[in-house]
Amino acid sequence: MNSAALLSIGELSRRTGLPVRTIRFYSDAGIVAPTSRTPAGYRLYDLEAPHRLELVRTLRELGIDLPTIRRVLDREVSVAEVAAAHADALDVQIRALRMRQSVLRVAALGGAGPEETQSMHRLTQLSREERGRLIDEFIDGTFGGPAADPQTLAMVRAATPDLPDDPSAEQVAAWVELAELVGDEGFRTRMRKAAARRSVGLAPGIDGAPDLQADRYWRLVWKVNGWQVVPELIPAYSWPAAE
Repeated sequence: MNSAALLSIGELSRRTGLPVRTIRFYSDAGIVAPTSRTPAGYRLYDLEAPHRLELVRTLRELGIDLPTIRRVLDREVSVAEVAAAHADALDVQIRALRMRQSVLRVAALGGAGPEETQSMHRLTQLSREERGRLIDEFIDGTFGGPAADPQTLAMVRAATPDLPDDPSAEQVAAWVELAELVGDEGFRTRMRKAAARRSVGLAPGIDGAPDLQADRYWRLVWKVNGWQVVPELIPAYSWPAAE
């Protein structure tokens, strides 16, 4: 190749704005290899090198790793394929960051202590499947079974709480409180007794007083799901306390 059509590493640096040491690093890594060398051993690059380096810089700024960039330059994978995969990965990271942000906001606004903050973090780190199992276990253990009232079970399942991938701080706070509530054995026992009485046609409770935790359960479910809380509908979904 005509040496006049080749670029020294210094000229390549001036054309691309990349430091010589960065170009040398990419060259040593085999990302943008020199076309040839001078008799004194200095690197020379062809006229395509500036374009390759611009692409490398762009992909690096977008967070693409060097092995993947090498595959793009070697035409083993397209930029579009890499972009799609990286965008999907970023979606996951962004959702995780937003969840952390919501937990921190809840902790800050509520003046949470160390243990409460740790509990919130643990509960929000559960996967969608793990959250689903936690709620399903509560519903099945409380309202299921051979003597279950189909109407009650259907009503509870129809309003299964489902924390979205991008929850607000209010939804995170509601989910944390709800997860703690369904793990409260006293609450579960009262709901189980109320459901059993309903299944045989009896009033769910003894004294007719509403169970405040049952009321709270439904309010939290609505908040987690992003539904508008309508106070006057709460009694239709709550049970009187069953002692």
